[in-house]
Amino acid sequence: MFVLQLNKTERDYLLSVLKKQRGLTSKQLLSQLRDADDVFGIAMWADDDIRTKLQEYEIPDTPQNIEAIRRSYYARHIDDLMVESGWTVLEQAVSELEADLARNA
Repeated sequence: MFVLQLNKTERDYLLSVLKKQRGLTSKQLLSQLRDADDVFGIAMWADDDIRTKLQEYEIPDTPQNIEAIRRSYYARHIDDLMVESGWTVLEQAVSELEADLARNA
């Protein structure tokens, strides 16, 4: 997995790189980043991540097994699951802040 945590300068640089690309994915990412100037994180997953997890379970990391994981319900809906997890993390952070504010009041 690759995670980017962006400050404004890094976000602007990423936008400049994406503007030079011609692919559909680049255009979609550019559109999303351009519309939200306060984006602070992006998570990306790769076949190497699948390979690592297969190895942890002692399952051969063959191209067929990697493709089977990519076709699975969970991998096909990884975006929804990451969003759900992200909301949970933000809720926990707000709850912690709320508790800190109450203690310091």
